[in-house]
Amino acid sequence: MVARFIALDWGTTSFRAYMTGADGMVHDTISAPEGILAVADGDFEAALEEHIGAWDVTLPVMAAGMITSRQGWIELPYLPCPASAADLARHLHQHTTKSGRRISFATGLSYRAPNGMPDVMRSEEVQVFGSLDLGVNHFVTPGTHSKWITTKGDQLVRYSTYVTGEVYAALKNHTILGRLMKDGPDDDEAFAMGVRAALDDPAGFLHRIFSARSLGLFGELAPETIASYLSGQVIGTEVAHAIRDNPKDAEYAVLASPGIGGRYVKAIEIAGLKVRYGDPQAIVKGLSIIARKAGVI
Repeated sequence: MVARFIALDWGTTSFRAYMTGADGMVHDTISAPEGILAVADGDFEAALEEHIGAWDVTLPVMAAGMITSRQGWIELPYLPCPASAADLARHLHQHTTKSGRRISFATGLSYRAPNGMPDVMRSEEVQVFGSLDLGVNHFVTPGTHSKWITTKGDQLVRYSTYVTGEVYAALKNHTILGRLMKDGPDDDEAFAMGVRAALDDPAGFLHRIFSARSLGLFGELAPETIASYLSGQVIGTEVAHAIRDNPKDAEYAVLASPGIGGRYVKAIEIAGLKVRYGDPQAIVKGLSIIARKAGVI
């Protein structure tokens, strides 16, 4: 395969670069736990070359993610929903580095919910645009800040953000709920128990999660399973809220690796809904679509 461009997904906590063909197929990958907040002195160009310096400098770079946020290389304004891949292509920001690399930065999208609350995202919209051929209109992108996204035709029309991953980490590591936990493999039964509790009482989150401690105290949850139970509680609460305004027969595509993606698939299935896996590298395909629409490749 002849490489045509470099797809760059540079987030808050991680860096991923893909040497990519025009059809979106990946030829080579470089990843590192060096998100935008880990870049020393904000020298993003040096960090980029440290990772991909061996790759052909003449290949155009398509970049998405928090790299275009206020803490990133260059802050770009959000485009409001509804928006399409063509809209992102029309608003690319062009930059040439000292080494001669040509970078096209894609911005993110904003959405204001009916209750007036604004929402923002960077990179998940590219994943979705790379997944429209799945034939579904509802997408989930799990993570520290997971998104539930709805599309219509070629447009992303609305979405909601949930700080589920961040809340789970805080509860586990910084509250008494984590004191009885011991390391162990994921426990499907404990996870499902937590999900079902959340679906049965969506509004009772602050009350329900104390059971991660009390069930352990009474020996009804083994220390090695408490983390899975708490994970089910927080993800189940997210699912219960996210699906409430969608059609009962809606089908969801989860865009994530099997690890965290598998938990979301299980939770959505427990809720009695149709769900499938999408491509965890859909952002590469999405960037290739935007690049073609912008004439970058």
